[in-house]
Amino acid sequence: MNRRLLFVPLAALTVAVGYLGYRMGQPVSETDIITRYAARYLSDAPDGAALTDCLATPGVGDVRLTVICTHASGQSFIYPAGPRGGLVRDAAGPDV
Repeated sequence: MNRRLLFVPLAALTVAVGYLGYRMGQPVSETDIITRYAARYLSDAPDGAALTDCLATPGVGDVRLTVICTHASGQSFIYPAGPRGGLVRDAAGPDV
């Protein structure tokens, strides 16, 4: 058997891992962040919650975006998102 053929699976695996690493390193978009926390709001809020109850504002410091969802009852849900879209707890404490 030709020795070069032994390296083909290794080369294919190296390319696949490189591609996956590249894709995982891509930053998330603002739309993805807003959609993620609007969906979380739907599961956290009482009945009558809608995606249109949410809006996002630019963050300050370590917070990239702050997604604020206000229910018809007046209750607010605040989700501060970090640079990669993860939830960041402000000094103000947990969600209101």
